[in-house]
Amino acid sequence: MALELVSKLLAEGAKAHRVSSTPEMKEGKWHTLFECEGAGVITHLWFTFPPEDMHLGRRSLVRMYWDGEKNPSVEAPLTDFFGIPFGHTGRQYRISSKYITIAPKNGLNCYFEMPFAKGAKIEILPEQIESGGGFYFQADYCAFADGLPERYGKQRFHAQFRFENPAENYGRNYLWLDATGRGAVVGMTLGVETREPQADSWYHGGGDMILVDGEEGASALHGIGAEDFFGHSWGVEEFSAPYIGTPLQERDRNGKIRRVALYRFFDRDPVPFEKSARCIIGALANAYSSVAYWYQEEPHKVFFRTPKADKRMPWSQARYGTYDVRAKAADEWRLLAPFKITGEEPFEKARALERRETGRERFVYEATGERATLPGGDRIAVRWRKVSAHHGWVDFHEVARPATKYIKLQTGVAGYAVKYITSSRARDVRIRVAFDDEMMVSVNGKQVFCGRHESGIAEETFAAHFKRGRNRVLVKLSNEANTTWRLWAFTLSVE
Repeated sequence: MALELVSKLLAEGAKAHRVSSTPEMKEGKWHTLFECEGAGVITHLWFTFPPEDMHLGRRSLVRMYWDGEKNPSVEAPLTDFFGIPFGHTGRQYRISSKYITIAPKNGLNCYFEMPFAKGAKIEILPEQIESGGGFYFQADYCAFADGLPERYGKQRFHAQFRFENPAENYGRNYLWLDATGRGAVVGMTLGVETREPQADSWYHGGGDMILVDGEEGASALHGIGAEDFFGHSWGVEEFSAPYIGTPLQERDRNGKIRRVALYRFFDRDPVPFEKSARCIIGALANAYSSVAYWYQEEPHKVFFRTPKADKRMPWSQARYGTYDVRAKAADEWRLLAPFKITGEEPFEKARALERRETGRERFVYEATGERATLPGGDRIAVRWRKVSAHHGWVDFHEVARPATKYIKLQTGVAGYAVKYITSSRARDVRIRVAFDDEMMVSVNGKQVFCGRHESGIAEETFAAHFKRGRNRVLVKLSNEANTTWRLWAFTLSVE
């Protein structure tokens, strides 16, 4: 493998370079560590600082720019970029992976390829320095006199830090990437610190879900549990491997998990996307922090504004949406779920609200056979709730997860989604949907589609008629245990 790479680099006229820097760090000032004009590929980055500077890593912000862009493609606290959350340094644990290596005594190494065609810049902002010295940096890169080789295309390396403290308990799952453009997801690191009230393990918050290209060519990847996403089973233990690992697991005096740090790199299984990728993972009321790694063509979407150091420390409060950049054109739907599907109440049975809702509908759903972890946690107050259709995807689990021990995403259920679309004239339209299980769609009280898929997400297109003015679109969708592991989501677009 190495010989093949060497042959390519020699054929492309690559010339190896190294930039070393020992800047005199000043608090609150941006320092340029690397700046290069022309075409090249960074192949290795190395940072170190005194291990006793416990908070320098989280309080120092790293940015990377490619080809003269104004918005950085990489933005993350220094140690978080290297998979070290909680304000720790590299003295707490080691990582031995293909892309990130934490060597003893705080040697921080990165091996992601970072191509650029016109230039590159790496800078750091330290907001608190404890020891006052001992910061070192190196970048190894190959320069190309005849321009960036075609094999790199227009793909550029990206990384973005994000955190929530605490996440919603049995509510919205944790978002770790929201990208728009053409590219591929190649990895993530995650830190979880448990909070109360919670009687369950962090990984029982639910599995991973990667929603790809919801607007066009909808597909979805849905996992079983959070630990399974990182290649574990039946919980987690400390270990480090080339593509997956848990370098840190701390337990309290009662043996319960207190802190855990994990990583997964998609080396052999990248997730390509043509339009968008939205990546989430199951969450309970814990503190979560992450760094997503991906490649894409520019321009990239800014989905998180990293706050100043005092607002991003491990103990800092940051509920969902505090620093997120809201999508300007995300469709809003109202959801009403869940309802049990039974012999007396089959999916096909219509309710009055299917023709017209009052907005005041109230029901109670009870998760039978489950042990509640919070008072009344086995019950859900079923009422209309607003959700955003991120990249076209509507997820019922945002409103329909009961707080039961060992989270069990509800199956044998149905839910309703409603939105109103205004048309300037009467017209015939084509509606495209993507879903699994059973779906019914009605427009202005008239059923225009009913279909079923039992082997994963599939698309359907059908005709409907819009009147002039407001048109009521109602979706009824079931959820079963199937090949998409209880995925309860759909997309709908009008052509």
